[in-house]
Formats: sequence, structure tokens, C-alpha cells
Amino acid sequence: MQTPEPLKFYAKKLGYPKSETLGTILSTLFDTEEKQKVAAALPGDAPQLSEKTGVPVEEVRSILKVLRHFGAICKNQKVQAEEEVYVLYPGLIELRDAVLLTPGIGMDMVELWDRMIRKEMQEIFPTWKKLNVPPMMRTIPVEAAVDTRSTVLDEDSARHIIENARQIVAIPCVCRATRHRLNKSPDCPAPEDAHICMLINKFGMEALERGIGAEITTEEALAKLKAAEDAGLVHMTRNNVKSDVALCNCCSCCCTGLFAVNQVKYEAFAPSRFRVKLDEDACLGCGTCVDRCQFHAIECEDVAVIDLASCFGCGNCVSTCPGEALTLEEFRPRDFIRNT
Repeated sequence: MQTPEPLKFYAKKLGYPKSETLGTILSTLFDTEEKQKVAAALPGDAPQLSEKTGVPVEEVRSILKVLRHFGAICKNQKVQAEEEVYVLYPGLIELRDAVLLTPGIGMDMVELWDRMIRKEMQEIFPTWKKLNVPPMMRTIPVEAAVDTRSTVLDEDSARHIIENARQIVAIPCVCRATRHRLNKSPDCPAPEDAHICMLINKFGMEALERGIGAEITTEEALAKLKAAEDAGLVHMTRNNVKSDVALCNCCSCCCTGLFAVNQVKYEAFAPSRFRVKLDEDACLGCGTCVDRCQFHAIECEDVAVIDLASCFGCGNCVSTCPGEALTLEEFRPRDFIRNT
């Protein structure tokens, strides 16, 4: 399906002006002429949008409520005004996540987004490489894998993020929920707790206001973190130092970013400051590390063989090595983490 004329600018902004799949998604979300007019006029509040479009203000308010419910638009949490200001989502993944987190979302929309992400998204990666677009997310090492007596983790610690959070909202993992509904990851190692991803501080406000997820305590969040580590999931957060972040726990069978890294060979994630080091004499050749590595960077012959170029320094292999043959060594300077 072609993208509706008023929304062609948005399809272009998202990177897929000619995609019929995205056209169908946008046509489904913005399924009336009035909704398309309002979307094209964003950002703004209801009175402003009414003036821009000629749609009666009460009808605009109703449209905004519906569009937000289905994750097509979001409230601008940075603007405090008498009437709420709404915006379009700035990127494809943000829009995908918001739509698929909608309670009761139909299977047709799940299938459309899976096709969009797993097939059509690959087409834009070469463009991003040419533009040298920095990764949005970065790997956080498992704290137990790092000798914290000699290394101060600070922003590199998932525990640090959680313990310093003003608000923590646990939500379902969109990638995992999608792949599970499609029965495309039957051997997923993730724990049964579906709400394993967390939104920190202001990032959680939109989810709570849409009735998605639940606010949890620091202790509950740390328990989720431990469960994720036990399952061999990789901690990911935004690739610059901010107080408002998403803290994801990713597996290679479901995660969109790991799909890009492992199968498309696009660096959707930045590595941590650490890299694994092997003591061959201590290696038992058991292969435990092979199963734990979500980046497919380890093979095992008589001893483990590590592709260091593919190691993202998560420490999953280190924390469960029965021979204690693996360690994480600091490989990059502290300023490797972006702060802008």
C-alpha cells in the first residue's frame, strides 16, 4: 500500500519513502483524512492543530487520544503547558516499539513490523554507514565479570543506572514479544518474566500514561537485572550519558540490534570499554562460553577461540566460565562513552 500523500514526508523522515510495508503501517495507524491532516501538522496542542488543519478542536482532541493510544504519536514530555503538546516519533524503532506495546495489538501489525525490521530495514544500513551515524545503543558489561577493585565502572554499570534512578518502569521487551508471537524464537534463553526491559526516569512517563508496564522499586529492578544476567542476556542502554535511558536486556534470537550486528554486520551497538581475555592454560574446552555469547564471537575446538573483533565486552562468558579462564580487561579509555 502506498503511503498517504500527507504522510509522505514522514515516511521519508523515517528512511523508507518507497516502502509499501511502511505505507500500510501508516495507512492503518492514520486511517482517516482527518488523522492524516493532524499528523502532518504536528507538533502542537489541540487548539494549534485545529487552527492549522481546520478540524474542530474537540475532534482534534479525540484524534490525538486515539493516535496516542495506538502508539502513532507521543506527548512531548519536555513541554509543560496548559494543554498537552504532541509529536511524531523521530525514528522507525521508536515508532515500532510504541505501536507494538499497545495492549491487544493485532497480529497483522506484528507481522508488518517484523517484515519492516527484518527485511526492509537492512536496505538503509549502507546509507547509515556512509553517513557515519553513531550507534544509538551501547553494551554494558556484567558487573560480576569486571574486577571492580581496580576498575571504577560508573556509567558502565547497569547497577549504577538503577540505583541512581528516580523512577524505573518495567515493560515488555518489544523485540522478544514480537518474535515469540510469531513463534520465531522457540529456544529463547530469556526468563519467563516478560517485563525484563526498563525505562529510567522520564523515559518511563509515556509508557505509564499509556497504561503500559509498571513502576517498580530499585530492589525489584536489581532482581530483574540478576535474572537477565543468569539467562545470558546482554545489557544495553543509550550510547551517550544521560539520566533518561532505556535499559534493555537482549538476546540474539529476538533483539533487533543484535540481528543487525550478527546477521547484517551493521554496528547497531557500540561495544563496552572492555574486551574478553583468554587464559588458554586454564580453559577446559567445555564450550559454555560459546552458548553464552550473544555476539557469536566464540568457537570452541580444544580450547575457546575468540574473534576479538566481534567481542562487545559484555562479560557473559566470563561470569559462567567454570575454569575461570576468561576475564574482562579494560581496552578503551573512559572517554569512549559519548557524553553528548
